[in-house]
Amino acid sequence: MVWINKVVEHHKEWTKFVHSFGEHFFAEDIVQETYINLLKWSSEDKLFTNGKINKGYMWLSLKNTFLQHVNKTKRIKYVSLENLYMMEMQNNTEMLVAKNAIELKIVEEIDSWHWYDKMLFEVYRNEKTSMRKMAAETKISLSSIFNTIKNCKEKIQDNVGEDWEDYINGDFELL
Repeated sequence: MVWINKVVEHHKEWTKFVHSFGEHFFAEDIVQETYINLLKWSSEDKLFTNGKINKGYMWLSLKNTFLQHVNKTKRIKYVSLENLYMMEMQNNTEMLVAKNAIELKIVEEIDSWHWYDKMLFEVYRNEKTSMRKMAAETKISLSSIFNTIKNCKEKIQDNVGEDWEDYINGDFELL
């Protein structure tokens, strides 16, 4: 184990080697990792030639440790354009299916109401008519129309509100 102390004496030189690979931030760590690898996998007769450190062997050891570091920390996942398009189409499809499910739940909720509530709400929602104009045309009091519309909105919120939140948050599988 005395041979590793001779290797460590040239620590600054090994750090410069790693800097030449383009790594500056983790250079010290890579050199230290190389020391560990040398202790595990190498021996004095491989590292020394005629009593001197074989710098080529050391350079190769540092380079291998550096490449292992690059492979661990800087992996880039490549996605083909075709796969990206298919992922986008799948997301759009899921969103459309979820939107249709929400709309169906709203329609089912409205269909379960009394005919008067259903009629007023449908006119208000589909015709984009103001409550004042509805009151003037139908001779129904504005307060009655207001309370009916307010109650209808609350019913939808109570019965479909959680599903709407899931849709907005993109949790389509919860619908």
